[in-house]
Amino acid sequence: MMYLHKLFLLLGAILPLAAGLQAQAESLPATSEERNLEKDPFAVRPLEDLIEEALQYAPLLKIQEYNVENAHLRIKLLDKEWSSYFNSIGSFQLGNIRYLDNLNSDNGVDVRTITRENTFYGLGIQVRLPLSDFVTRNDRRAVLHNQLEQEKLMRQEQQIKIRELVIRQYQELQLKLNMIGIKSRNLDFHAVFAEMAEKYFREGNLSLEEYTRAANGRNQAEEALALAKAEATVAFQLLREIVGTDIRSK
Repeated sequence: MMYLHKLFLLLGAILPLAAGLQAQAESLPATSEERNLEKDPFAVRPLEDLIEEALQYAPLLKIQEYNVENAHLRIKLLDKEWSSYFNSIGSFQLGNIRYLDNLNSDNGVDVRTITRENTFYGLGIQVRLPLSDFVTRNDRRAVLHNQLEQEKLMRQEQQIKIRELVIRQYQELQLKLNMIGIKSRNLDFHAVFAEMAEKYFREGNLSLEEYTRAANGRNQAEEALALAKAEATVAFQLLREIVGTDIRSK
């Protein structure tokens, strides 16, 4: 009964102080721990800015941009296919031709060598008209258009996924930061509780068991705050990897 009475006295001394700390924490925009966080490590730019950066960075989205461009080019190649049906041919020759000419005269046979310079050239166009190309042209064009639309839809779907991923990770970071604030206030409470418990223990007004319990509560609160900070760091780094650039507010 004596220990219970001492415990009630301790709680009676601490609870008003704890209530004052709670009211002060709620009236302030942030605790000292939160204010330190806002200065540098975890303060990030607005969500829409991060989404825009992530859309510009995403490697898979760049691949799909190339796929869309390639689909456009395949349609252009089909439109220029007619140029492969025509072939031009030509030849050019230049040289001397020598031949013997036997001329009969009163003095006998007169053998003469005659040399002539001749130039030969030729030009022409060859036309190939494959029937299958004309018959299947519209179908092939329709297939290419379908592929183009498919690539556009896949690109749009990937954009939605990236936006969703950034939003989720951004909210995850905000949750972890809120948990830091909660754990910080909880640590403040347990620190005061442990300090008062130590005082009462030194005065002989509190048992060792109750003092140990108060000290363990403070230690557990410190561990919880450290874990919350580590989780916030991981959430921050994951968001930075998704965005692909520095996400801190400027």
